[in-house]
Amino acid sequence: MRRLLPIFLILSLLAGPQAQAQRVRQADTTAFKPTQLIAPGVLIASGIGIHCWGHDAIDVPVNRWFQDKWRAGGPERNFDNYIQHAPIVGYVGLGLLGVPAKHAFTDRMIQGAVSCATLGIISWSCKELIKSWRPNGVDTRSFPSGHSDWVFLGAELVRMEYGWGWGAGAYAVAVTVAVMRNYNNWHWLSDCLFGAGLGILTAHVGEWLLEPVKDLFHIPTISWDGLRKTQVQTAFVPRVDPVSGAMCASLAFVF
Repeated sequence: MRRLLPIFLILSLLAGPQAQAQRVRQADTTAFKPTQLIAPGVLIASGIGIHCWGHDAIDVPVNRWFQDKWRAGGPERNFDNYIQHAPIVGYVGLGLLGVPAKHAFTDRMIQGAVSCATLGIISWSCKELIKSWRPNGVDTRSFPSGHSDWVFLGAELVRMEYGWGWGAGAYAVAVTVAVMRNYNNWHWLSDCLFGAGLGILTAHVGEWLLEPVKDLFHIPTISWDGLRKTQVQTAFVPRVDPVSGAMCASLAFVF
């Protein structure tokens, strides 16, 4: 039971934000809906259940199947380290390429920033508090899978913003990353299940808190017309650092 306590304490922090979002914008499309908890709830509960009570019965046999039957001593295939970023890049960039989006660019940035911040805090806290050994024994930061929660966050943001047409592709990338975390022996099945649920849930936290955050910082509501004009101006400027040669970027909002 001691292993369960940090998980429940961290997840309980999400109850306050969703309640606040519901009070602030009762009629908004960003308002909390109980059905939004079904998919992430099932994944999170499955991850917790397997991690705490089914590790030897489920996690270990699944890991052995990946290592003995599929990988069979082969090398790591590390493309998951790169494609994990594809959904979040799609969330930001598809609208800039002309794909019809649910929100304007500034609102997408606010929603995405809140989601990413929430995910980062919860995922890091879980790793530090639970201290679960990875299957390869490298360290005790196995639970949850950071790759999985990040890529599923991006996939759910894409689905919410652009619909299932683009969302299906983003979710295909997310599932591939989760599978490869098991294949490469960096995570157990329960790590990836919990991470997937956490990513989906925190994507919705950003949606629930979009209007409260705009109210808090007095960000004007976007006026939708034929040209999709907005009172908020956004500038994204890539550049190269002259000293180190590293790629950098600046993002500015003018209200």
